[in-house]
Amino acid sequence: MKYLFRIMTIMIIINNCALASHSATNFQQTIVTTIPGAVNISAYNQSLSKGNINPQTGNSSSPSASFNIKTNGEDCNYTYTLQAKVLTSNGGNVNAYFKNSNRDYLILGNISTSNLPNTNSINNIKSGTPTLSGNSNAIAYPVTNILTNIESANMMNNSAYGGLYYSIIMGNSQNGNLVQTIGSTPLTNTYSISNDRAGTYQAVITLTANRNP
Repeated sequence: MKYLFRIMTIMIIINNCALASHSATNFQQTIVTTIPGAVNISAYNQSLSKGNINPQTGNSSSPSASFNIKTNGEDCNYTYTLQAKVLTSNGGNVNAYFKNSNRDYLILGNISTSNLPNTNSINNIKSGTPTLSGNSNAIAYPVTNILTNIESANMMNNSAYGGLYYSIIMGNSQNGNLVQTIGSTPLTNTYSISNDRAGTYQAVITLTANRNP
């Protein structure tokens, strides 16, 4: 019995060792986190962007492009730009902003395929001396910017942004609104009941936050 006991003891020890040699295991988990963008741009009030034009006078109902900017980054980290484009038949999308007598203007263009303005129409308006027959299907209106919790919006000229654009400075704000409204009265000699065909007229306004290097 003593001999048998020793054998059993040895067998138990061996089995325990065998169990230990196969017990190594592992399980991995990956921790995933997401950093949201430091800047978010959205429509402040989308319904403001739609209006109408009086066919007799060219006067508009003064629609607006409106934006909300939320950021947790300082101005030195971002460049905020507001750009405008109008579609032409022979030049694609071209800059829709221009200045006349120290006032800022926006050009709207007919978007019907058969009535798109050409670049001559746009350039005629931007020349400073537009003629009724020279800018068919393009109409210019003065613009006004209303800023809420935004330090400034100044028109600048930089070829990197396609010419004239607005430079937006948030200042100390991390949540602000910008509303750009077109005036009711078109620039003289840019609306013609004979040359501006009925249809939808528009310009596309884009506010961009570019991360600085």
